[in-house]
Amino acid sequence: MKKVLITISILAVGLMFGFVMTAGEKSIALAVKVIREVSRRTETIDWASVKKGELIYPGDKVRTGERSIAIVKFTDNSILRVREKSELQLLGEQKEGALEKNVHLTRGEFSFDIQKQENEKFIFTSPTSVAAIRGTRGTMVRLDSGDVVVVLEGLVNLLNSISNTGVDVGPGQTGISYTDGRVFVRDATSNETNDARRSINAGSGSGRENLLDIELKNDRNNKKRLRIRYRD
Repeated sequence: MKKVLITISILAVGLMFGFVMTAGEKSIALAVKVIREVSRRTETIDWASVKKGELIYPGDKVRTGERSIAIVKFTDNSILRVREKSELQLLGEQKEGALEKNVHLTRGEFSFDIQKQENEKFIFTSPTSVAAIRGTRGTMVRLDSGDVVVVLEGLVNLLNSISNTGVDVGPGQTGISYTDGRVFVRDATSNETNDARRSINAGSGSGRENLLDIELKNDRNNKKRLRIRYRD
């Protein structure tokens, strides 16, 4: 995995000062690694291949093919590792002065390493569930029968949106939310925790340093160049 260094924070700083991409909309994440078949769909563009370093905007959908992986990094340094044959949508909305980031999973699986949220909110959703994230590491899987959330660190409040009942899922636990409205928590199996750790730790590689330059513009058409460093 390509590890984005601390200079990625420049992206958030640039956006706060009003610099945006040519489309005029603020991005919320960056594709830092793409393996094999990864595509993105926007409001104006149908499914098209994603390249490393591509910015992702609120409302964009990401899809992976067989034996394919996408690693996405948010401006707060939170990371998603989207596994093969998965599809999700990244959303961002201002609510009560705070940015609420939402990863909506329609099929497949992703692992997550979410930074502690100060003035912002981070949730995962599906057609069945809402998971409130509080600085957490683990995985989420979408099955025909419902959703499975494995937590390694932190706490997730898993709410079944059909029955409006929820459970807290803590470290070393697995929460399951069924399409029939049932939701419960149990101890995670060794296979579940080991798989989650392998997926998350895939982001700790160290390789050659790369530079990515992105041109930003503000409302007055002033230009500013953003340089991002990352490692293979």
